[in-house]
Amino acid sequence: MISLSLMTGFLITAVFLRIIIQYQRTGDSGIRAASTRAPVIEILPGVIFILTFCFALALVVLGYLELISVLHNLPMVVQYVGFLLGVTGIAIVVISQFQMGNSWRIGVDQKESTSLITHGLYANSRNPIYFGLLLFWIGLSVTFPHPLLWLSATMCWICIELIVRKIEEPYLIKEHGDAFQQYAFRTNRYLPLNL
Repeated sequence: MISLSLMTGFLITAVFLRIIIQYQRTGDSGIRAASTRAPVIEILPGVIFILTFCFALALVVLGYLELISVLHNLPMVVQYVGFLLGVTGIAIVVISQFQMGNSWRIGVDQKESTSLITHGLYANSRNPIYFGLLLFWIGLSVTFPHPLLWLSATMCWICIELIVRKIEEPYLIKEHGDAFQQYAFRTNRYLPLNL
């Protein structure tokens, strides 16, 4: 099943291998879970973000086992386009993670200091990883067109918006001040185009 290979490819390359690479390079996994004393706005979006991927994986596996079915099977050419879109998204995520170098993290530690990355894909998008995730979710939803998967994708994007606007950007403003504000002024939040 195309959707299962997409989901597996994402988890292996963009999650597990990235954590292993980060650990080998820095002795740290790069995972920053919110403190239990943190405000709900710092905890809930991250938890739901992770749950959307777990739920999507479960749906895709259930579909592969033929325990659930899609509403309508799209033509194979459309599914292949979805697959290419998903693979492109994965590639953007992996390249973006690589370009972050040792500054790569999952989550934000408010007490930690990291570099402001503005080169490579970050020259045209403040969040190319999230742009790649958007392409991945669209591709996955095309290869496995199920309403619950669409709901997962939508919930994931809402969480991304909250994470970026309420956690990451305030942290970057506090950490990098005018340098981040100038970067934000000239660079799109997600879309890697300067129109």
